[in-house]
Amino acid sequence: MHESSFEKARIFLEQYKSEMPSDRPIKVLEVGSKSYHDQDTYRGLFPSPEYIYTGLDIEAGNNVDIVPANPFIWDEIATSSFDFCVSGQTFEHNPYFWVTFAEISRVLLPGGLTLIIAPGAGPVHRYPVDCWRFYPDSWAALCTLTEMELVECYFETDEMSAIPGGKWRDSCVLARKPHLSEIELERSHKRLEKLVALFRDEHVRVVQSNLTPGKGIKAYRAEMARKSPLTLRKKIKTRLSSSDRIHSF
Repeated sequence: MHESSFEKARIFLEQYKSEMPSDRPIKVLEVGSKSYHDQDTYRGLFPSPEYIYTGLDIEAGNNVDIVPANPFIWDEIATSSFDFCVSGQTFEHNPYFWVTFAEISRVLLPGGLTLIIAPGAGPVHRYPVDCWRFYPDSWAALCTLTEMELVECYFETDEMSAIPGGKWRDSCVLARKPHLSEIELERSHKRLEKLVALFRDEHVRVVQSNLTPGKGIKAYRAEMARKSPLTLRKKIKTRLSSSDRIHSF
């Protein structure tokens, strides 16, 4: 996790904490919580006893409390059980992120908030796949699909690209599960179940694309090399512009 992603989560939490329960510990779920390096989760933002933090990931490891039997359907988590859900630098690695967003909506309490941060740019970095980049309208579409209320969304601007992690062009959303009548809430949950039904009924695989160049790519590269030769100046410029990339290959 890059520094600016952690700062977004910290600042959003500061601004919206007043909308969370004050008479009991705040129940927090982090989706994609496995720690691979120092300070690459949000757990430090949620100290006990003020918060009850739960980390969820598709595999066991440091900072993981729940590994669901089905990575896309969280039967281990009761409906309407968390006040806040956070996920950062995970959705790009999730081939079926809309199912995960639907599950986030399901497990949130009415009035509960979710903060999702995902890149809008940046090089390929597989954990174990790298499928998506997100723009602001991505979040409006997901909120409409799952009947969540879009509170704020943001896309890292060119002016912010120089901050630590800025070149990933973070895209983020703060969304709220609406307060509904009991009948409407039941209807909404049934609708969410329809959205994820395929993943409950079938084992949907996660597959990597074959990146070995075929004849189409080879012909394209040859044509571009002919039209725009890679001069020493271009090589230096390319090396300098890629010097801050992480997990690229």
